[in-house]
Amino acid sequence: MKKFLLLLSILILSGNCFAQTPDFKNIPVNSTVYYNPDTETWGKTCSGKCIGFTKSQTTGDNTFSEYCTNDLRYDPNSTEEFFYNGDLIGYNKNSLKFHRLYFEDGTLKTEKLNEKELQELFPDCTIIRVSNFSNNTMKIKRPLFKDKKFLIMNDTNIMFYNYYFENLDNSNETFNCIFTPKRARKYYFSPREKSVLYNKYTFLIRYMI
Repeated sequence: MKKFLLLLSILILSGNCFAQTPDFKNIPVNSTVYYNPDTETWGKTCSGKCIGFTKSQTTGDNTFSEYCTNDLRYDPNSTEEFFYNGDLIGYNKNSLKFHRLYFEDGTLKTEKLNEKELQELFPDCTIIRVSNFSNNTMKIKRPLFKDKKFLIMNDTNIMFYNYYFENLDNSNETFNCIFTPKRARKYYFSPREKSVLYNKYTFLIRYMI
């Protein structure tokens, strides 16, 4: 009986661990993050021989992050970053891509997160691929009586510079690639300024019973 209760307790605690939601809080400008080359992990603090990187931002309307150590500046190719399980994850709102950052041979490098890793980060989202657009339109289904959240995974080289949803407010989402359509209709993902380089994309939402 004791063994059964012990096993049950372990399973409950494990379930609580898996149920935890990642903290997507963006690392503030002027704060320092630390990389431990021995464990290859990142954190807010470090007790060993770590490399400290201070965050700054580029100037202009469309700002990108920069990280500086020993007067050397590194481009993480992201517009915001957050910690997750010892990793430093970057997100680029113009490419709609997430990547892992790591420091190797004196260079800050990136490794794109795959679909499985994205699903782990966002278990409440249904992932839809940019490559599934046909004539700039994608048909997706959502339940009739229940909201469904979607995450746009960019598995192409297409850029989405300064894009937004024309007729859907997803401003409360942490990332601009996540949206929750409230009803069956067309939703338009468009550049804020018209350009021959950037197309308008349509999500055609249909009900699924």
